[in-house]
Amino acid sequence: MLSPGNPYVLPSVLVAAGAYLAVTLLTDASVLLRIALLAFLAGVVPVVLNRILGASTADAAAGESAEEPPEA
Repeated sequence: MLSPGNPYVLPSVLVAAGAYLAVTLLTDASVLLRIALLAFLAGVVPVVLNRILGASTADAAAGESAEEPPEA
């Protein structure tokens, strides 16, 4: 699920990086809390969005090619 074919990975990583910087600059949160936020936004959110909104293009392409009959 966390693959280059998942269209939600890059936006989630960018948002996670921005959130990490914002939390670092604006709050006095611990490093553990900031890393947990980063891991959640970059690792969990794209997988959940991909499950909710549909399969990634790589998974769909692999499924379609497996179902096509061989041409003679």
